[in-house]
Amino acid sequence: MTLFNQIFSWMLVIFFCIVLAVFGIELNTTRNFLLNQQTSDVNNTVNSMGLALAPYLESDDKVAAESVINAFFDGGFYREVNLTLLSDNSEIVREYPVQIQGVPQWFIDLDIFPVITEKQTITSGWMQLAEVEVVAHPGYAYKQLWKSFVQLGTIMVVIFLVASVIIGWQLQRSLRPLARITAKAGEIAKNKFGDPIPLPPTTELKTVVNAINVMTDQLKNYFEQQAKEADRLRKTAYRDAVSGLGNRSFYVGQLKSWLTESGVGGMALIKVDLIGEAYKNHGFEAGDRVVEQFANNLTTTIISDDNMTAARLSKDEFVILAPNSDPDDLRLLGESVLAMVVDMQADPTGLTPPKVAVGLAINGGGNQDASVLLSQADNALSQARNTPEHPVVLIDQSIGDAAMGKQQWKALLHEAVAQELFVFKYQPATDSESNRLHQEVFSAIEKDDQYYGAGHFLGAVEQLQLGETLDKYVITHVLKTLSQDASVGPLAVNLTLSSVTNASFIRWLGTTLYQHRKLAGQLLFEIPEVAFVRHADHTGLLIDQIRQAGFQFGVDNYGRNFQSLDYLQRFKPDYVKIDFAYTSHIEDDAQGHVLASICRTAHNLNITTIATRVETDAQLAHLSELFVNGFQGYIFNNTQDSHG
Repeated sequence: MTLFNQIFSWMLVIFFCIVLAVFGIELNTTRNFLLNQQTSDVNNTVNSMGLALAPYLESDDKVAAESVINAFFDGGFYREVNLTLLSDNSEIVREYPVQIQGVPQWFIDLDIFPVITEKQTITSGWMQLAEVEVVAHPGYAYKQLWKSFVQLGTIMVVIFLVASVIIGWQLQRSLRPLARITAKAGEIAKNKFGDPIPLPPTTELKTVVNAINVMTDQLKNYFEQQAKEADRLRKTAYRDAVSGLGNRSFYVGQLKSWLTESGVGGMALIKVDLIGEAYKNHGFEAGDRVVEQFANNLTTTIISDDNMTAARLSKDEFVILAPNSDPDDLRLLGESVLAMVVDMQADPTGLTPPKVAVGLAINGGGNQDASVLLSQADNALSQARNTPEHPVVLIDQSIGDAAMGKQQWKALLHEAVAQELFVFKYQPATDSESNRLHQEVFSAIEKDDQYYGAGHFLGAVEQLQLGETLDKYVITHVLKTLSQDASVGPLAVNLTLSSVTNASFIRWLGTTLYQHRKLAGQLLFEIPEVAFVRHADHTGLLIDQIRQAGFQFGVDNYGRNFQSLDYLQRFKPDYVKIDFAYTSHIEDDAQGHVLASICRTAHNLNITTIATRVETDAQLAHLSELFVNGFQGYIFNNTQDSHG
């Protein structure tokens, strides 16, 4: 029972007792008044009747005496009249049946009024003529008392109801600061800080509210400082200080992650001689300014694809990873870099050759070794430097499905949806004791004995804005699977970025999840981190739909983007999946500190952290010490297949 209900109930009980006591006192007062009035009326009636009967009794006129009795008692509340003549002991008896109208029988049966009997001797001078006995009937008293009972009861009920409303309103008003304190404490327990509580007028609660506000500010500042510290360590370990892009360590981690996932796409190796000349001819400050300008232009005008990653390898060398890009996309990227550097040269004559060389390489299909791809890109860069008039060279050694174009992927995707060529695999995420947290759904296409993993066609899906089609199909299939066998869940479905930013998909998802609310604990959604960083408004709308239906969501590629981790506090995901770049070299102390820092930021917000591609017991043990409480990878050999 809440404090409000407890206090309100006791106050009502006490007030009810007071009202009941007042009601009883008033009713008893009315009863005594009616009883006295009845006694007085009977006495007066007997006295008057004695005076009226005396002349007739002296003359022994019984007929006249009876007439007098009838005249006195007809129509009154009297039960019996008995006149005894002393001359001959004869009696005149009259009984009057009285019907009480409008008074319930149960009220009469309470016997509230006693029977009143009045006796008197009628005399004439010194001579006694007769004795009269009158028995009154309390009907009138009951009628008047019942009327008072109803009136008093109605008034008391109205007073009680009005007073109850006033007491409840005032009590709620008085306890409102306490309700705010309770709500605030609940939010703090969930690491939601919000605005401070207004100071209440109650002196006793001001101290409590002040303490909670101070504690909230301290916790909020602590979490903000911790997030900033995690950002600082992350940027120190993985970001180039001058350009703001990733450094070589970050690039190597992203390259391995990409090649492990699918390896479909390409990379651009860029040698910017304009930067080298600035360092050589004008010093470090001028060179840093050119680097900063080049990096800003690169991130704002060149890398429009959210999946692309740029890094600075050395003083004047840069690299761009372009997953899921085809040769045309990569050529366009190279031409854009070339045009950007030409603009930075500020040569009005246009006679100066571009002070840049761009080597482009397409991955040759499958999970290629990083050294092979780097050698391919370096070879392309060398060829580009040998053609200074147009220093952009592409080496394309892609084979098989890696050489398929966007339109081919589009046709295959539509065919797979129409003919249900999709197959699904489930990979579990567990805690350190192998207790399953959920299973991640991996989708692929099987056609004519060919297997096309999601990593091969997701790039085309994003570029052609087909994410809505793919995600709707996968979600519908998963909901159907869970409806048939809920024990397979919870299942986590990855959402494409194009779906997250699609208003039509968001509306569809909200309607679909509302219709399947009973599966709220069995279905989770994984949203790429870039959606929270670059498309926060769309992501907020999507999350509102997910939360309102009671479902949960997580963040994929946690920590990949160098923006602040403050979005965790705003969106409060249920779990995060750490980007592979942070877990690929955990034996390195510096990278271990960074991993522990970003995991601690999530851990302190009660957000589960999950590491992927855990393959050995040593990795599992090491990650368990770094605030990682979920694991996913080949070490758990219970991956399940489900054919669509």
